[in-house]
Amino acid sequence: WNPFGRGADDDCCRCYVAVPSSEQPSPKRRSVSLGCTGVLAAGSALLAALVTAAVLDAQRKSGSLGAPGALAPMLLPSADFVERAKRTEYLFAELTFQEVRVVATFAADSLGCATGYRGSGAEALRGCFLSGSEAVVLQIPSKAAALAHLDGGGPAPPRFAEVIVVHGDKPVEQGVGVYAVGPLDGQGGLSKDATLSLLRSLHFNRRPVDLSDTSCEVVTVKVVQQLLDLLVESFGESLLALGGTGVAPGTAGQLFTLYNPAVDSTLQKRVVRVVINWFHDPERFQVNWMHTLPFSFNIVQEGDPEKWYAENVSYCGQMFKTVDDLQKTNQSGQLFKCTYKPNTAYTWDNAGPDPGTPAASEEAEPGRKVSRTWHVVGRGAIRWRGWELFATIRPASGLALYDVRWRGERILYELSMSDAHAYYSGDKAEKQFHYSDKAFSLSGLSGDLVMGLDCPEGSSFLDGSLWMIPSGVTLSTDPAKAKAAKLACIFESDGFEGSLWRHAQLLTRRVSGRPSRQLVVRAVSTVGNYDYITEVRFTEDGSVHVRNEFAGYPETDHAAPFGEVPTTGRRAEHGRAGPWLDWGNRIRGDLVAQLHSHFVAWKVDLDVLGQRNEFHALRVGVAEGSAPGVLPKKAQTDARMDAEDPDKLLIAQAVSPGLWRVVNAEALNPSTGAPRGYAIMIESAPAVQTLPASHPFAVTGSFAKRHLAVARRKDSEPSATHSLDHFPLDAPLLSVDRFLEDRESLVGEDLVCWVSIGKEHVTRSEDVPLVSNFGVAFALHPWNYHEENPAMQLPMMRG
Repeated sequence: WNPFGRGADDDCCRCYVAVPSSEQPSPKRRSVSLGCTGVLAAGSALLAALVTAAVLDAQRKSGSLGAPGALAPMLLPSADFVERAKRTEYLFAELTFQEVRVVATFAADSLGCATGYRGSGAEALRGCFLSGSEAVVLQIPSKAAALAHLDGGGPAPPRFAEVIVVHGDKPVEQGVGVYAVGPLDGQGGLSKDATLSLLRSLHFNRRPVDLSDTSCEVVTVKVVQQLLDLLVESFGESLLALGGTGVAPGTAGQLFTLYNPAVDSTLQKRVVRVVINWFHDPERFQVNWMHTLPFSFNIVQEGDPEKWYAENVSYCGQMFKTVDDLQKTNQSGQLFKCTYKPNTAYTWDNAGPDPGTPAASEEAEPGRKVSRTWHVVGRGAIRWRGWELFATIRPASGLALYDVRWRGERILYELSMSDAHAYYSGDKAEKQFHYSDKAFSLSGLSGDLVMGLDCPEGSSFLDGSLWMIPSGVTLSTDPAKAKAAKLACIFESDGFEGSLWRHAQLLTRRVSGRPSRQLVVRAVSTVGNYDYITEVRFTEDGSVHVRNEFAGYPETDHAAPFGEVPTTGRRAEHGRAGPWLDWGNRIRGDLVAQLHSHFVAWKVDLDVLGQRNEFHALRVGVAEGSAPGVLPKKAQTDARMDAEDPDKLLIAQAVSPGLWRVVNAEALNPSTGAPRGYAIMIESAPAVQTLPASHPFAVTGSFAKRHLAVARRKDSEPSATHSLDHFPLDAPLLSVDRFLEDRESLVGEDLVCWVSIGKEHVTRSEDVPLVSNFGVAFALHPWNYHEENPAMQLPMMRG
């Protein structure tokens, strides 16, 4: 039931009612149409009353009124929930694709800029254009203003957008502009008095990742031209096109050039690592991740683009400071040459069964269909059993939840994914590289979720906006052409999780319990080679389970002796065990999948019975015997953390188990007198950053040093990272370390927990061509929040 939308005839809201029937094993579905405009004008309470009456009438006619399984009127959304849904949508829902288009066009026209990267090469950087994964996004209102509207009936804060513009037409210190645009009119456009105002100017080297940007090709073409004979001899005629000397033969394949931050990239010296992959058919572009050429280099972007240059050139395992150094070594006859001319039969390097096999023409069976037990109102307000929340998809960072309530009480103001980082090793220190997937977008490169694969049949879907659109073998990035895509789904999972609780009586052996049912909010995002599966599960005992799974293709390089990779068949003949590698593992011949880390940052803004909270750390240890000969015993200690502390690394450890809690010391449990709260529990033994604190990757992603950091909440610290931090590794705009540096009090304050869950991916041959999904998780559990297990109040099963 969607009271904010229109029915198919544009004049009515439509409610489908499941009515059990004696003639059919499955419920009949009856449709009730109600005029949207008139009903909503009369108030949502009247709408709920009318729908309830329609349900009762349908049940009377079917003879199912009061029968087991009949749809109870109380399951319909309450008037309070509908009203609250309108407010949360207004405050937190990400911009629709229509709003993105309107804002992008308005901002570009107001500034005399383009809505996206235009032209080719470095010349396009001389103008101004909207750019990046956060080119056009919602400006999140202050928490004080949002709560005043949600809880106090205060005025709705104006709804604004933020826009990021690259200014090649300004001095480098003003090379990136962040603007506010609005107010929005709530009807998909801007109000008549909308304005554009500059919020801040940033250095040109902070310009965002833009997949339309071809400025690096100026240097890439020069490098390939200088080395063309050697590269064609080693890697084949596909290099002819990249060298700008003509079109490569059709059988030679095509090249995909990837530009990432080099490990020594800084704010003053932007350095790009260039990796070149081969593919043949754009329809099967994904095989490129298995066909990386053993040739790469850095581009130093200092000053005018005509002055950019290449350094740290890697060819067949040999590193040269400059292209000239490589040329001289080759001319002297001292260069070790390798041969790798990629080809494919779309077997080992391509997902799915081999072409021409019976399995290739068959479709896998989808999972079973789920029954609708939840309500989605508007663009993301969700109600399920004792839970209410609002879900939306941010263009850069993905899934975000707001105003999460359990049995009528808000427990979370915000639970949102901040970023996902990946740090890759290399055979040489200079070849390390990293990704901030927020900078690329944790939604914008995705496609529609697939029913039966990503989400079970019967799920509800949430839309997000995309403006990175494929165009041939390239991507066109233009928010003025944004479109909608199904990027998240909602469903109840009640099939295979086992029991929420169960017990067998010792004497009678009779079993009782309650099956586990969970509301799942799942988002799936693709970022180049990797897919991130993000889900938040809500259970009937008041717990919240957060999980990130990693899937997709690994990134690859080559090891000595740099032999040809077998191109056909699932099995490679004549496999050999090469020398041990400390930077990855061979996965086929001399092809190596690199050792790398995944770290995901979450913002957990718990509001336990208000905002006057405090943080406690409980540890389980050993109490020594009180006297000689007295055995030690297990003991627990609890300590309140009184202030922010950047030097205190909160890391879950098996040798020192415990838990962390956010509690309200002024709200005591009536049964025990303990402060009511929620515990944060790290699951699945996740990793933390092991590189030294001074390493560029540890600086740009300081959240990954620890599993948990606790800070006083500030609107000026909205996320663990910024999408503009991808290249200036030494000077992040947002940093969890910096959030803690002022050492502010954490007692009786509004707190935010920055949770990091990570995984070291030690690669293996089974990662070819795609890794099996693996993940990391944490959970939020009520801790002395209830007087008893709340699941005891729900019906149970008896054996």
